[in-house]
Amino acid sequence: MDLPDTIDACTRLLAPRVAGTSVTLESNIQADFPRIIADQTRLKQIIINLLSNGVKFTEQGSVTVEAEFDTETGIVIRVRDTGIGIAEEDIEHAFSMFGQVDSALSRKFEGTGLGLPLSRSMAHLHGGDLVLQSELGKDTCAIITLPAERIIHP
Repeated sequence: MDLPDTIDACTRLLAPRVAGTSVTLESNIQADFPRIIADQTRLKQIIINLLSNGVKFTEQGSVTVEAEFDTETGIVIRVRDTGIGIAEEDIEHAFSMFGQVDSALSRKFEGTGLGLPLSRSMAHLHGGDLVLQSELGKDTCAIITLPAERIIHP
């Protein structure tokens, strides 16, 4: 599959959601990105889930998807947002099925709490992982890693 084309399709899909808001969608993809071996539908779902979360939790600022590769270490896809962030102690809870960080009584954001756990499971099925780095009140960076064996060498 062509990862840059897939990322472009994901950002185009989310563009109407940010139209007329104070949020920008951006992408930054390493030049000459090789084709990779992956389930395009599943990888697209992971990226859409992460971009959707970024847009949902960012009132103003940016949501950026980045992709880079190294033939020895593998593929890294980052989805960064300048949103509300997550406290470090709540990150693992966000990965639990139906786990949502805000309390049910004060829920401001809609969702089932399945996006992150399903995305992590799909990353695992690709031999990779999905982790979050975040600071409450600042930002969040979701990092998808895929092994180097997924890179198709020309």
